[in-house]
Amino acid sequence: MLPGCRSVISQDSGALADILIREGHALEFGAFALEARSTPGHTDGCLTYVLSDRTMAFTGDALLIRGCGRTDFQQGSPETLYRSVHEKIFTLPGDCLIYPAHDYTGQMVSTVEEERTLNPRLTQSCEAFVQLMNSLNLPEPEQIDFAVPANLKCGIQDAAT
Repeated sequence: MLPGCRSVISQDSGALADILIREGHALEFGAFALEARSTPGHTDGCLTYVLSDRTMAFTGDALLIRGCGRTDFQQGSPETLYRSVHEKIFTLPGDCLIYPAHDYTGQMVSTVEEERTLNPRLTQSCEAFVQLMNSLNLPEPEQIDFAVPANLKCGIQDAAT
């Protein structure tokens, strides 16, 4: 689809891509590199990408600004997500910028310290977090039947569809 462009995804996702990566893999580009950190819990394949100088982290759906990804489908696990965020993201320097995959309120960036101290879900104990996540009773996403198959092919759709 895009000449010279290759898709990259977590080996643990079960998805198809040109490059399958795992914890510790470094994606190098120019003078920079992103370290892949396995942060499952929203899905088995969630990764957080940390810039080599630890000033930025791209957290996908694991850690959102003042929230986190849901854990009620696609191999989700609240216990696993809590451990992932606390062990792989909250251990970064406090001033490390956090860029989530998306935000429903228009916020685009936070810091590790802000989320460690202000995130209403992840400042709780693991037990309280699990209870909260298991009681959310969220509706199924409207586009889930389209999004999941697309995610499993890195967004590339068959030409026939």
